[in-house]
Amino acid sequence: MEEDAGWSVDVESCSPEQLVELAKQLKGSEHKTQLLAVQREMVSRLRKAGFNNQKIVDTLIANTWVGDRPDLAKEWAAALGITEKEFKRLASGK
Repeated sequence: MEEDAGWSVDVESCSPEQLVELAKQLKGSEHKTQLLAVQREMVSRLRKAGFNNQKIVDTLIANTWVGDRPDLAKEWAAALGITEKEFKRLASGK
């Protein structure tokens, strides 16, 4: 259970849909610790389903304008346990 600024969420008990909704609501907020916890839980579940970093990055960048990809790297690299540079490399397909 992650706590941040007086509230907590048990991310492990959330459904996939609830995690996505939480991530949308937390994006751009002051609750960066909570957002990272939600993202890490999403990544953990994807890895358990057989996704590797390349497949996760491909999923994240699907239907995303190329100019927005640096923002995705900043938002998701830590949750994946990689650097922004590595995220960008994976996003470029190299």
